[in-house]
Amino acid sequence: MELNELLGIGDFMLVEKSYADQKWLGRTLEYMAKLKGEDVVEAIRILDKQQELIGLAIRDKDLEFLIIFTDVIADSGKKEEFEALASMVKGAKTKEVEKAEFHEGMVEFYSLGLVNRLFCDCNLNLKEDSFYPRERIEVLKNVLGEFITENELSGNNKTLEIGCGDGGATIALHELGIYPLTVDINKCEICKGLEEEALEPKRSIILDCSLLSSFFEKEFDVVFGFMVGKLTHFEQLNWEKVLREVSNVLRSEGKVLFTVSSEEEAVIITDLLNDDFEGEIKENKGSNGYFDQWLYVGKLRVSA
Repeated sequence: MELNELLGIGDFMLVEKSYADQKWLGRTLEYMAKLKGEDVVEAIRILDKQQELIGLAIRDKDLEFLIIFTDVIADSGKKEEFEALASMVKGAKTKEVEKAEFHEGMVEFYSLGLVNRLFCDCNLNLKEDSFYPRERIEVLKNVLGEFITENELSGNNKTLEIGCGDGGATIALHELGIYPLTVDINKCEICKGLEEEALEPKRSIILDCSLLSSFFEKEFDVVFGFMVGKLTHFEQLNWEKVLREVSNVLRSEGKVLFTVSSEEEAVIITDLLNDDFEGEIKENKGSNGYFDQWLYVGKLRVSA
């Protein structure tokens, strides 16, 4: 695993049970507040290249592995609490790392924890449950190929896929050289995608997409969403919370591409995003009549 290699350590565990929990540091701060100096047999202060503290690795006298505490994605208030508690640990060695690599390693830890059933009790029969129709992938690649060419995208662009599910559509992006950060609230779907290698362990996160701006800044060039919905007027409020978050994580003039099964759903997306995006609806005539039949393509409006 990357964190082992990055920190030069053996077995370890992160304290929080999920990536999202790292935002609030509930278990982290509780555990650190109870630490006693005489119980710590090894400690490593983890610093980024700017010499800012982003983590603390502790070996308790009763444990055979290191416990890693981190505030790398925590709220500012929680960071202050974390740093105050970390300062109480004396005699720690230091390890300097790239913050982005440390973050990737944290994401990977939770992904592999799903697959190893540390954080997920899914009972997947992969042969029966796999659903990656090649026909859909090829049709989607045609649509995406045009979008990528028109917007001069490459693997260097920072992209996000919301509602990735088991990665059925993510495969098309990967085959075109685009590797988005993939997020979904359904941990069993993410778990299946990881086991089938449709999703990347370092780039897959269980997350409520209506909370995107709590975890990410305006840092993405493109946001993708495939078969978002089923978008009906009854479900519009739930999806409005998700779709309105998209503009909050896009860089200036960022792009979106969403696919749905009906023109009605595409119109709903247009109505929801009209204040923030210049968009258009397109029919995907290569579709089989359900998957990705209609497209919404939009560009973030330039603020006055």
